[in-house]
Amino acid sequence: MALTEIDRNLLKRCVAREPGAWKDFVDRFMGLFTHVIHHTAHARSVRISQEDIDDLCAEVFVRLLADDFAVLRRFQGRSSLATYLTVIARRIVVREMSQRRFAEAMGHVNARMASLDQAHVNSNEQQR
Repeated sequence: MALTEIDRNLLKRCVAREPGAWKDFVDRFMGLFTHVIHHTAHARSVRISQEDIDDLCAEVFVRLLADDFAVLRRFQGRSSLATYLTVIARRIVVREMSQRRFAEAMGHVNARMASLDQAHVNSNEQQR
């Protein structure tokens, strides 16, 4: 599917920073990003809360805003804007989920190591 005139104008308005353009963009694609988050979490067997969904959606929007809309400026119109944004959002969400999973694992390891260290200290004190 090709780029629609509505999306072409919306994209042009956002990049030109026209008043109300970003709000219109958010209103148009919020549901798409929420769907991408749910689908990605389901596909990766990751349980997510509403807070996680809000955080991930905010991260997608932050990345779209980064470097003066660099992601939107790179859009070449070879597909629909929704298709392009779906791919972008999925990549962001997968990266964020992977980083969070890694951080949780490291936090668990650090907490476990701290408790093991404390147990080791306690056992040394008892041996004295």
